Amino acid sequence: MNEITQRLTRCFLAVFPGLSEDAVATASQETVGAWDSLASITLVRVIEEEFGVSIDLFELEDLLSFNQLKAHLEAQVGA
Repeated sequence: MNEITQRLTRCFLAVFPGLSEDAVATASQETVGAWDSLASITLVRVIEEEFGVSIDLFELEDLLSFNQLKAHLEAQVGA
């Protein structure tokens, strides 16, 4: 597990404490019942603070899973 994956997993567990660490890797708005619009904004803010990046709220419609967020972060901060 690379550093981005580890840090992003911690972000997900902070916002969705009911998820197991194993479930985070496949987490999406479709699979996590608690992932609503407020949770999306909270998750983005936690990720921004953790990684020192800025995620445009308009990008959220394309960032609906752990894997999409991970790919976005890898593109922003490097793998």
